[in-house]
Amino acid sequence: MSADSAINTIDRLLLHNTGKHLNDLQIFIIRQVWLGRKYIDIAADYHCTEGHVKDTAAALWQLLSQLLAERVTKTNLKSILQRHESPAIAVPTKSIDRQFMGRELDISRLDELVAQGQRTIVILGEGGVGKTTFAQQYLKTCGCDLILELSMAKEAARITPAEIIVEEWLRQDLQTEPGREYGIALLRLKRQLSTRKIGILIDNLEPALDRDGRIIFPHRSYVELLGILTDRQLPGITLITSRDRLCEVDLNLIHYRLSGLAVDTWQNYFNYRQLDPTVTAITSLHRSYGGNAKAMEIIASNIHADFAGNIDIYLQTDRDSHLIETGLKQLIANQFDRLQTLDPEAYQLLCRAGCYRYQDLSRVNADALFCLLWEIEPAARAKVLNALDNRSLIESHCGKYWLHPAIRAEAIARLQRTDDWVKAHQAAANYWSDSVIKIVNTHTAITALEAYYHYVEIGDLLQAAKVLLHPRNNQWGQFLPLASNLYRMGLIQPILIAITQIITALSPDRSTAELNNILGDLYWIVGRVHDAIATQQQAIDYTERMLLNLDRQARSHDIHCLNILNIDSLLSLGLYHIDLWELTTASRLFQQVITVASNTAGDRWIQKATVCLALVQSYLDRSDEARVLITKIEPVIIHQKWTGSSAYFLQIVGQIYTNLGEYDLAENIYQQTLTFCQSGNYLQIQGRTLTSLAQLYRLQDNIKTSQTIHLQAIEILDRLGAKCDLAEAYYQAALTWQQAGDLTQSQIYRHTHAHQLFTEIAAPEQLMRIR
Repeated sequence: MSADSAINTIDRLLLHNTGKHLNDLQIFIIRQVWLGRKYIDIAADYHCTEGHVKDTAAALWQLLSQLLAERVTKTNLKSILQRHESPAIAVPTKSIDRQFMGRELDISRLDELVAQGQRTIVILGEGGVGKTTFAQQYLKTCGCDLILELSMAKEAARITPAEIIVEEWLRQDLQTEPGREYGIALLRLKRQLSTRKIGILIDNLEPALDRDGRIIFPHRSYVELLGILTDRQLPGITLITSRDRLCEVDLNLIHYRLSGLAVDTWQNYFNYRQLDPTVTAITSLHRSYGGNAKAMEIIASNIHADFAGNIDIYLQTDRDSHLIETGLKQLIANQFDRLQTLDPEAYQLLCRAGCYRYQDLSRVNADALFCLLWEIEPAARAKVLNALDNRSLIESHCGKYWLHPAIRAEAIARLQRTDDWVKAHQAAANYWSDSVIKIVNTHTAITALEAYYHYVEIGDLLQAAKVLLHPRNNQWGQFLPLASNLYRMGLIQPILIAITQIITALSPDRSTAELNNILGDLYWIVGRVHDAIATQQQAIDYTERMLLNLDRQARSHDIHCLNILNIDSLLSLGLYHIDLWELTTASRLFQQVITVASNTAGDRWIQKATVCLALVQSYLDRSDEARVLITKIEPVIIHQKWTGSSAYFLQIVGQIYTNLGEYDLAENIYQQTLTFCQSGNYLQIQGRTLTSLAQLYRLQDNIKTSQTIHLQAIEILDRLGAKCDLAEAYYQAALTWQQAGDLTQSQIYRHTHAHQLFTEIAAPEQLMRIR
């Protein structure tokens, strides 16, 4: 029997009997004990104290002794497991889930509804009745190829917009570009849902409902999402859990009320926990809490933790409270009160743990909770966390932790009444920021963004802005603010909403200017070019005002940063005006960048602006001026090692050489750019470059190759929803099909697609151009 087999066997045994999995330390101990290692060595490798390892191991051996009905120790673990390994222990997880829940009748009823063609079911029930667990397990056992989950924020003000949810599902789970418009993203989601059986769980919907059961006004975009999910033609199943009914008349769904667990399920659960209650005792408890599943778990854990497993003493001690308690909320309040008396440190941690959102990142590591115990020595913090785990006041799985919604609500309410409210959010924000050193994927980007939400929660918008502007290295070798890293990874909506949520409340300063600079680029990307121009102009106004007001003692570094920010905003404005085909304005702005940057240490911006100015001159058929400009930076292009971070400007260089008729050089640069794009996932630049490459092949009369590449470019840019680039791609394709003699298709590309997009962008000069 291998260590992995032993771990799997024990994990299944625990899940079958307690409903919980092994945590990270327990798994580590079993693996090392299997290899014959000593506790002191295990502790050193796990970076904790020997005492903590011994305590954790002792508790595990004791639990296994109870479950296997014979004494288990470190020494005999291997022989006992090998002897006991049998179908009785190694029950398939699917069977365990369905039997352990005590939900056979509910499962059967849902099966009937699904067989009748119901694809979207709202599972109703009080807090703690087991809606989430039931929904999760049902989706896991009904043959879904993939399960997508959305945990709704517990407060209406913190609900994640549906646009962000759809974008993340498409990008992260379905490996599909969402596009820049919500309607396009929904169509792509529906297309994905049509191709395979995908289960969707929307958990705890009630914060998004008004008193009439309708989606609240700020989040009506969820109605459109639900409209897609309730399509009965889709093969998958959508389950929604809620305490309240969902009353949107246009949605094709059905409600199913989940009741408390039966008394015999309570009896079985208490027997699994080795509590052996009498029928009278369990009936009394069951009646007091209406069979509530979470209440069952808390009471059993409470008896173990505080009453040495003696249910009679528990019933006698808490007799009066059982007579007056009417549900989970009162039970939880009592548990908080009891914990405050018996273990103040664990009580503090429980209240402070309510500060985490458990939303985009639905579970947190132990370190995220340890950082909330700032008064306690690091070596003692694990003991405090274990106290909560043992009482079932915190949920855990494989070393990850989270709070049940009802417990989190009580934790937040109590935390808000103390000075720890601000301190806990600050500690959590610091934890998230410190835990991400480099942005290497979307997970690390989203993790770093969590700090922003904590500062917004306590109203510290200046610190929230600093989170967005905190620079880090990324996977492409750039050192950029978090906000810039996020949108370069395609996470447009989260950062767009984050900036707009705070920027109007900030005083005009350097941070505000930097945020406006990034926001301008975001608006540009999504096709709101005129909003981009106004926002970028705001950034310029702020920086120029600050430069004028700097005193003589101002640090040279501050002056340099403001100058560079001003230069970068001017450069961005020039690029925006190119997309509007306002070339004279663009030319003036690029010349201004060169002039201003010449008086600073801004050589890189001079090179970029010179490239852009040369492009404008080549568009205006001023070949001599364009050639003079590009000659100035040819040594840089030839001798400097260009990287993926320069791909945007490198493809502009290719366009210049195309316009100048130097086709071989242009093609070489395009191919180099495409290599950068493919290695760094620069999809938008890849699409732009393909459009230019297709144009190049058309100019060389290689029409078939040109047409093939045009279609590739259009597919990428349409998938991204990059309006400006897509409009240009359609226009260039129109010219290619025209040259091929296919005037009908040319007219479709020119007038139906390009004209419509440039109209939406409000680019009259572009409309004149394509006519």
